[in-house]
Amino acid sequence: MGQHEPVMLIKADADGRPKTRYRGHIVRHDADVVVVRCPWTLGEVLDLGGVLLEPGDVFDEYYYPGRWFNVFRMWAVEGRLKGWYCNVTYPPEIRARDGDWEIRWRDLALDLLVFPDGTERLLDEDEFEALQPSEEVRARAAAALATLRAWLAAGREPFEERRKAEG
Repeated sequence: MGQHEPVMLIKADADGRPKTRYRGHIVRHDADVVVVRCPWTLGEVLDLGGVLLEPGDVFDEYYYPGRWFNVFRMWAVEGRLKGWYCNVTYPPEIRARDGDWEIRWRDLALDLLVFPDGTERLLDEDEFEALQPSEEVRARAAAALATLRAWLAAGREPFEERRKAEG
């Protein structure tokens, strides 16, 4: 998996049924993370609860093998940081399929929205509860949120812009 290679991203529900497919290009790949750049292609404005996604926005999506989350760093078309959208998920499947790269991730509905100033909002707790998660999944989700919050506090990638803003 090299830089600038195309990749198909497949978001599935908690049961593994595909919900969304979209394309991106690999920006970086190492043992810890695959970073993919994806344009916002929905063609309409979507309000995430304080952050508007608009045509022309760009996401840098961070997928971590073995981790129960991914992080989307969101940029406006003119280059302004809009924030981070953190999805609590099962660990992603990252593989080559017929010579093309694919990242498949199963969403657990629980999300952490982080604004550029570092304030955060936990989203969709009711949808997470509706999944009737097992105790193991609950524990993994809680650990994922704790890790994300620790990374945010430390200004660790992909939250390094937060540290620069304090600066």
